[in-house]
Amino acid sequence: MLDIVLYIHIVAASAWIGGSILLFVLGLSLRDKEAQKIVYFYIGPLYGYFETFILLTLLATGGYLYHSYSFHSFANLYDNRLAFLMHLKIAFVVLITLSTIIHMYISLKANGRDKSLKEKILARTSSMIIFLLNFIILWLAMDIREFL
Repeated sequence: MLDIVLYIHIVAASAWIGGSILLFVLGLSLRDKEAQKIVYFYIGPLYGYFETFILLTLLATGGYLYHSYSFHSFANLYDNRLAFLMHLKIAFVVLITLSTIIHMYISLKANGRDKSLKEKILARTSSMIIFLLNFIILWLAMDIREFL
């Protein structure tokens, strides 16, 4: 069962990171603002629901793996590199989850209309945070996997 859950976790992480990279590249490569509006109008909500499903899958499978590998039993996470890395990854997962909630709220609320300056700043900042944290979390996951 553990292998199946790990497999689902890895597939979900691939979908999450791949989708994030696709949307990031779309945002950079579509210079025509009208084309960008049209693309995001159709893709944005669809990806938002997909992203929600994938994030919930990652959180559920990650929680299962956390419990299965008994990470919760480490008394002092600073005495154990594996426990430290795992808890650092969890902190970044919390940040990426909060950034995703902010980004989705703003993006779905403003879909089909121009965003206010505040909405643009929050949406772009949260998007960049998500994009960068993806790679940090992936690196930590690779580091953690060496111990398991």
